[in-house]
Amino acid sequence: MGALPAAMTIPLADVPSLAPVLDVLFAEADSVRCGHRLIADRLFEVVLIQLLRWVLAHAAELGLPPGLLAGLSDPDLTPALVAVHEAPGAQWSLTGMAQAARMSRSAFAARFKTVVGMAPGEYLTQWRLTIAQSRLRDGEPVGVVARDLGYVNASSFSRVFTRHLGASPRHWLADSPLP
Repeated sequence: MGALPAAMTIPLADVPSLAPVLDVLFAEADSVRCGHRLIADRLFEVVLIQLLRWVLAHAAELGLPPGLLAGLSDPDLTPALVAVHEAPGAQWSLTGMAQAARMSRSAFAARFKTVVGMAPGEYLTQWRLTIAQSRLRDGEPVGVVARDLGYVNASSFSRVFTRHLGASPRHWLADSPLP
């Protein structure tokens, strides 16, 4: 959600696939039947996904700022971003990300920085740290999180975490408000 602009106006008529889903969603929201909340929740997820798809398909005309959504709307960068998001713990290198995008290293690095707003390695680190923060809040041990996110050991993970977030994972967690 952080990749989205603060506000967007999208005429519903521009997203024709929404009408039937919204009809069912509103009907479920207005009824008091067994399972209506579960169905409404799932339909709302479908609405969000359809809206995000529309935003990605119309990123240029919406003037999206550099970031993840702009990257996902770029057909050349999408394969690399999806791969990194699906396997954040893989031993990613610039070469590996460029290969996922089927681009040369230099073309990929330049395009990524222009479209996403940061270097590929910086993006990967931020993505891993975002995942790490969530998993640490969920009570997972630092060593397990470090290993799963591709760090050699907890110490190397802690150094990166501290450099980017200003505190070690344990101190950050102690100072972090509960969700």
